[in-house]
Amino acid sequence: MLQRALAGLYRLNGVKQAMLIDDSGTLLASVGEEGEMPPFEHVVDVISAALESADALGLGTVHEVWCEGDQRLMIDVASPTRIVALSGNGGRLARWRHALDRDRRILATTPQ
Repeated sequence: MLQRALAGLYRLNGVKQAMLIDDSGTLLASVGEEGEMPPFEHVVDVISAALESADALGLGTVHEVWCEGDQRLMIDVASPTRIVALSGNGGRLARWRHALDRDRRILATTPQ
């Protein structure tokens, strides 16, 4: 079921990698172009920076991070122990977000 959910996210316009990462920064699963390593270390760095910034500024909980430009990255904290990341170029981030919302329960409740 997890691979099917990630494959559905991967099929979105512009998505090149769909990843599921746990709260310790371990890549649990990914779907992407064959032969390419998913940029999960970059995702871990970005979410760590967001969490540190939110804590230092007293902003509360980080739920998602969007990075736009030539390369796009969308990170969603599906649950306290599951982080979903989509990376690619082009496509609509709002569409990516909607698709993540649709599959949030599946992605958030995967076993360790």
